[in-house]
Amino acid sequence: MSNFKRVINIIPLTSVNLGSTQIFTYLVPLNLHDHLRPGQLVRVPFGGRRLILGLVSSVEMHRLPKEAKGLKEVTELIGATPVLTEKHIALANWIAKYYVTPLGLVVKAMLPKFVKKNKDPQITGYEKFNPDYILTDYQKNAVSEITRALGSPSTILLHGITGSGKTEVYMQVIERVLFAGKQVIILVPEISLTTQAIERFARRFGIERIALLHSKLRDSERLFMWQKIWENEKQIIIGPRSAVFAPVQDLGLIIMDEEHDPSFKQYDQHPKYHAREVAGKLSELWICPLILGDATPSITSYFNVASNIDQASMSRGETGGKSILLTLPHRIMADVGLPKVRVVDMRKELAAKNFSIFSEALKAEMIMKLKQNKQIILFLNRRGSATFIMCRDCAYVSTCEHCQVPLVYHLTTQSLVCHHCARNYDIPTACPACGGARIKYFGIGTEAVEEGLKKFLKEELKDKELPLIVRMDRDSTAVAGAHKQIYDDWTAGRTRILIGTQMISKGWDVSRVGLVGIITADTILHLPDYRSNERTFQMLTQVAGRAGRGSDPGVVVLQTYNPENFAIQAAKLHDYQGFFAREIEVRKKFGYPPFTRLIKLVFSHPDREKALALSERAVNLLRQEGSPGIEIIGPIPSFIMRLRGRFRFQVILKSVANVDFDFYPLLAKLADADIDIDPESLL
Repeated sequence: MSNFKRVINIIPLTSVNLGSTQIFTYLVPLNLHDHLRPGQLVRVPFGGRRLILGLVSSVEMHRLPKEAKGLKEVTELIGATPVLTEKHIALANWIAKYYVTPLGLVVKAMLPKFVKKNKDPQITGYEKFNPDYILTDYQKNAVSEITRALGSPSTILLHGITGSGKTEVYMQVIERVLFAGKQVIILVPEISLTTQAIERFARRFGIERIALLHSKLRDSERLFMWQKIWENEKQIIIGPRSAVFAPVQDLGLIIMDEEHDPSFKQYDQHPKYHAREVAGKLSELWICPLILGDATPSITSYFNVASNIDQASMSRGETGGKSILLTLPHRIMADVGLPKVRVVDMRKELAAKNFSIFSEALKAEMIMKLKQNKQIILFLNRRGSATFIMCRDCAYVSTCEHCQVPLVYHLTTQSLVCHHCARNYDIPTACPACGGARIKYFGIGTEAVEEGLKKFLKEELKDKELPLIVRMDRDSTAVAGAHKQIYDDWTAGRTRILIGTQMISKGWDVSRVGLVGIITADTILHLPDYRSNERTFQMLTQVAGRAGRGSDPGVVVLQTYNPENFAIQAAKLHDYQGFFAREIEVRKKFGYPPFTRLIKLVFSHPDREKALALSERAVNLLRQEGSPGIEIIGPIPSFIMRLRGRFRFQVILKSVANVDFDFYPLLAKLADADIDIDPESLL
């Protein structure tokens, strides 16, 4: 019996080559024989004498073969309490395989930083309040159907127009889940929306039951929340995509609000997961429903649910779990209805010698709504003052020397900024190429809208005091607490005009908003990506839905140079079904999701020719070892060919959506590839 040894399998919390094993076996020293269990953190020697953290995935007794004599021992147990449940370990294994990512990186992404001291974030100021709420018939039906699905791994698409009361449906179901002693995860797309979500749910269920998880928390605050969730002292977890990794002990429901939002997909670091897919697997592991709530569901989700195919199960190649489609087709105040959308052709404005960024219709509506003491939202999906600057003599455009993209002029800092690598440049007084002095600023951003608005109002209001104007974008919210301050000023009515990017296109439900002005609807429309029409329709419909939340339906003025485009026309009519019918035919014709599955491979190198060679070598390997059912497109230069000093080429793999093909063994051989499974964009 002497050759029987207690061993543990360890997931090292570091990146391991995809072609290698991801789990390593270690001997358990005698002093730890009865102390180790799955989910604990340990310190182990790895790759020589280096000591690293590892997660225990399993503990076993083995009769070790002679060749196993070289096994190393665990050095140290880091805390007696496990940091992940066995369900979360299973989730990590699934993510690593599906997204072709080193398992250790996945586990590391799921854990907080274990600092010496934790700190309570001190979320206070919300008094509990239970309103006497009367549900509409559609809301009653939704609550009933979702309640019936509790305890099953269902995917429920709650398709409700803006202002239809989806949040109240969530509240009613959450009450039932909490009564059963279970926990709830609520995913929101933007950190800025967590402020509003916290307020709503805290007033209903009490702040003491709510945990907030997001990247803006300090490490000590995140650890505090994480431990409270683990100890089941927090039953409602709210946050953006990373909150899907909350260490719940007894999960009863997952809610994903605004599921269409691209921010639910992590694109800038590994694992490049989509929170919807991870939530679907979590739903399966915990045998609980996943609610996808949206006024503008993603084309893929709507198609799969409407076709009675569970989106999450389909992507995993499984058939378990059922799908349910529920609708909320009317606003709560049915007699008010959706706001009227007026489309303004900016080509006609130019022909009429109006060179302002504001159409005559938008100017008139702004003055009228200010007189009526209404609030106004001005939306532009681009920050900064000018999108690029160009020499009018030789057409030279100022670009980032590391990324080869046009620099954006920022008025407040008097500098040119690269929005991809965040480098700052001085504004040239003369053209660097020809020495000419005719430097021109082109395009507009949120700062330019703010300056133009102040100038217009000064002329119109004469000696009257200007209303409070606030800008909401990444620049204005860079300081901690800025989100909440802007939100509080807006909801209290102190801010009269809010200028913002996509951060204000969802949530921000205030009854006093009488006007939404969309400065240009064309920013996404002409991007060379198959989702550009979908993104345009979703963005316009969502931001238009901020108007008319009270007794007045409100007005939307939509400025565009492409009024005939079907996405803009559908947004004008609030017509999701019409847009879906048109878009799904386009997807089918050209072979895009949901009819196909896409994988994007990016190869980069400081030397352009070496980057191209890496991509060509990968294509040759894919053609030799790939499946006949996989189409290989490329290599082609990436949309941003040079980023952070590296040249980039990409290869797209396209396969029929329901083909059961395991990509992991093939893609794991591409050591030089940056792999993105189910990319949100091909740019």
